[in-house]
Amino acid sequence: MSPDDPFKRPFPDENYVPPDPGDLRKQALQKAYEIAASISTDQSRPLAPPPPRDWRPVLRAVNAALAVAVAGWLLLAPPEWLPQRTPDLRSSEQRVIGMRLVLAMEAARVNAYRDAEGRLPESLAEAGGDPRSVRYVALDATHYTLSAADGGLHTTYDSTVPLGTLLSDGSRP
Repeated sequence: MSPDDPFKRPFPDENYVPPDPGDLRKQALQKAYEIAASISTDQSRPLAPPPPRDWRPVLRAVNAALAVAVAGWLLLAPPEWLPQRTPDLRSSEQRVIGMRLVLAMEAARVNAYRDAEGRLPESLAEAGGDPRSVRYVALDATHYTLSAADGGLHTTYDSTVPLGTLLSDGSRP
């Protein structure tokens, strides 16, 4: 080994005084305390909480699955409370009577409007009626017609005919 070898430890010379074992113990304890203090301070720091999980994609997927399941259930096994498309079981006479009743109610609204305003309304909606189910045509300042259809049946009311005739069976005035 060469004398300038940094790893070679020279033997102590005659002036060398070995350290006191108590001092070595004290130094070792001091170093151990520093290491322990640094470890405990590193571990005593609060850990950053994990980022919150984004549940929105999961909720969207669950909602979509539920919507498909409910739609399938309603399509394949509809409950009794859900309106069903059933054939019209009313006879043609019953449908004609229903249309006459609707026309009588709308004629009463038009007559009430004419009595209150002194003129016929421009539309059935202006008189408070439902223009989707009944067709209203003002022929002149005092004369109008109402018509309604239900399936293949049509009924018409002319304001020159008394309203009671519309509600009767039509054979007597």
